[in-house]
Amino acid sequence: MIDKRGAGMRKLVILIVAAGLIGIVGFWGYGLLKSDKVSGDLSIEKDHAKSLDVDIQFGAGNLLIEGGAEEWVDGFIDTNVKKWYPNVTYKNKRKTGYVEIHQKTKGFSVLRKNRNDWNLQLTNEIPVNLNVEMGVSDAELNLIGIRLSHLSVDAGVGDTTINLQDDWQDSFDAEIDLGVGDAKILLPKDTGVKISASKGIGSIKTDGFISKGKGVYVNEAYDQSDIRINLKIDVGVGDVKLLLAK
Repeated sequence: MIDKRGAGMRKLVILIVAAGLIGIVGFWGYGLLKSDKVSGDLSIEKDHAKSLDVDIQFGAGNLLIEGGAEEWVDGFIDTNVKKWYPNVTYKNKRKTGYVEIHQKTKGFSVLRKNRNDWNLQLTNEIPVNLNVEMGVSDAELNLIGIRLSHLSVDAGVGDTTINLQDDWQDSFDAEIDLGVGDAKILLPKDTGVKISASKGIGSIKTDGFISKGKGVYVNEAYDQSDIRINLKIDVGVGDVKLLLAK
């Protein structure tokens, strides 16, 4: 169950933060950092892991996550603030590979000259428990092909697109917490989908879903499908569109 009081308080705090960001452009400690182009490839090589636990913490900028990696994780980082280049760690415990890709210095950047672009690819070969936390960002999570075992997304401020329009072979649960900004979530037609949604100031628009009341929606395939996605969505300030594959 979603704690409505806690969620409401959190959204109020996010709204205040967002207002502050709009009103105080230029107040940001990162402006004091030396800015140089920092770019490079990122790779975590395959080993004997049977599943992955991937934790991505992204502060500000543009984030793309998609499938198709040749290794467990591939990617390219492009930033002009050295302290934003991520720490990348990997360890294997009991055949589970634990991946952490964390921005070294967290926070919000509102200076026009700062750049932070991450393009990350995850493997399609083994199950992935994916956790993504974002600050101020425009994010695209194109998760087609990735064998998700669980998905958690915590979006701060910015626009977010999450594409789950795949022919899923296994059921999984997902939690998506949206702060300030618009979001589009693309969902499969032939896999059973159940959505439990709560909202603050924002709105939720559904296309092709059946309302069950009290913020619960399902697609037509839900009752007949052996494979199901159970999705919890907490909406703050902004518009969310839930779209079924055509």
